[in-house]
Amino acid sequence: MTPKDTTPLVELRQVGKVYSLGERSITALQAVSLRIFSGEFVAIWGPSGSGKSTLCNLIGMLDVPSSGTVQILGQDVTMLSDGKRSDIRNKTIGFVFQSFNLIPVLSALENVMLPLQIAKIPTMQAKQLAKERLAEVGLAEHESQRPAKLSGGQQQRVAIARALVANPSLVIADEPTANLDSENAIKVIETMRELSQRNGTTFIFSTHDHRLLERVERQLQMCDGQIIEDRIAEPTESCRRVQVAL
Repeated sequence: MTPKDTTPLVELRQVGKVYSLGERSITALQAVSLRIFSGEFVAIWGPSGSGKSTLCNLIGMLDVPSSGTVQILGQDVTMLSDGKRSDIRNKTIGFVFQSFNLIPVLSALENVMLPLQIAKIPTMQAKQLAKERLAEVGLAEHESQRPAKLSGGQQQRVAIARALVANPSLVIADEPTANLDSENAIKVIETMRELSQRNGTTFIFSTHDHRLLERVERQLQMCDGQIIEDRIAEPTESCRRVQVAL
């Protein structure tokens, strides 16, 4: 694992999150402390309601904690304004969602280009970068197709390419395989793992499917809003032999 004197990419210190629903309060996270380093490939797993999505949202600065602090690259982002958090998020983090979130009327290439166009990157440069990312996920021949013409697994790989196109330090994927069958789920996880190894990008993904864990070295198990195990495991021999046809 990365040496302890290296600055973590992500550090949570005693983070808690409580949601108020009328007169009721629901504790989603309880005093979670966590350090994640550059280049790690991390699975957050556990049953529904264990706090996985809440943890991902706090790391991704989509929400703020009720207590404790969240640091990104050594900066405490907990008390920053929405605008400053948004600026750091746009420059640092890419997101992959379980529902793909592709725009139906745009081609695969145009979907991947979108974050760069929002950032006012010149069109020709954005197009070239998007082509490179689609090629990385094995979809160079499908760049002109709209999402409806792609399989679920292909759509999710377009979403991964889009998350990576701006060269983020971190990609957060909340249940990225939830809407996929087992075969495509494994292909998507393998795609993310290979990109992490190739590019040094940190990936954090949540899942309730323990079958995917043999493809992940660092596994954070959650239950009732707490990390109950932080495990480093060697990928299985069968995982090492898997060659995913991208």
